Amino acid sequence: MGNHYYLIDETGRLRFTQTGLHELAPYFAKAGIDIRDIDTLDAYNKAREHASPFFTEWLAERASEWGDTDQFYLLRTATFATTEELEKKKSRFDLKQSLRVVR
Repeated sequence: MGNHYYLIDETGRLRFTQTGLHELAPYFAKAGIDIRDIDTLDAYNKAREHASPFFTEWLAERASEWGDTDQFYLLRTATFATTEELEKKKSRFDLKQSLRVVR
């Protein structure tokens, strides 16, 4: 059992993949949790619950690594901005996508 973040062996022991370590260690660290101390699915779920107040902060830091394309710009807006700001950005994005450059 597992996913791209962790694997669980037949004894129930959990170990993180390289992807899991890279992506989740900073998230758990925000809550004072050392990812190396998480060794069961139950411990993982408790750590996620304990770290949940830091999720938006962690996501914002990850979003800074997203590409610099119009699509990622819109995604960042959808994730962190107000509904009004999103509607403005979406309208601008749709307009930009509809324009064709003539050479």
